[in-house]
Amino acid sequence: MKPLLSVVIAGVCASALQAGAVQADEVKVAVAANFKGTIERIGKEFTAKTGHTLAISSAATGVLYTQISHGAPFDLFLSADVKTPQKLEQEGKGSERFTYAIGQLGLWQKGGPAPDEATLRSWKGNLAIANPKTAPYGTAAMATLDHLKIDPKQYRLLTGTNIGQTWQFVDTGNAELGFVAWANLVEAGKTGEAWAVPADFYPPIEQQGLVLKKGVAVEALVAWLKGPGQAQIKAAGYALPH
Repeated sequence: MKPLLSVVIAGVCASALQAGAVQADEVKVAVAANFKGTIERIGKEFTAKTGHTLAISSAATGVLYTQISHGAPFDLFLSADVKTPQKLEQEGKGSERFTYAIGQLGLWQKGGPAPDEATLRSWKGNLAIANPKTAPYGTAAMATLDHLKIDPKQYRLLTGTNIGQTWQFVDTGNAELGFVAWANLVEAGKTGEAWAVPADFYPPIEQQGLVLKKGVAVEALVAWLKGPGQAQIKAAGYALPH
């Protein structure tokens, strides 16, 4: 009877593994450019714990809105603002909005001493900024200039389509100074070359998610972002939602 019992146990284990493989699924995530590196790191841990995988597409929030509006087959949208997922929800494109991070703005001068408010006021050269029409970090940058009553015309503005391209402008030397996401600075180990723009200089960069297509894997990822993923989000240079 022992050989038969072994065969039965082996068969049960195989069935369990097959069931787990069927349950594991891929989540198609549309993510704002500033959060791309963070969701990639979170995804590795999430996959290791749940078996679900992520297919990540990254762009400026406004660009992703256009893609979703035209039927792009994403399951979850991780925006860099509130108004874009809110608008999609009102248009019937998704549900279950939630805040997963609070973005922070930085002013970066590669290789030089950390800039500050005085640097920004006296600067006359190139200044990199994300497109304020499509990128919330660009909106925050313009709000900072407005708060300080600085006319942006005093700079030669280099406008990136998203915060990732804005980072590249400064990193490659095309712009000597630029507004970037603080999370990008943390990831690159460049916080010593940057000024953390005071949060009261610009409206909160509240980053919200929106479920576009419901499913077990999507719900698991949302729960992860609200729970275990929060530690990685904080470590990445974001403030956490209250």
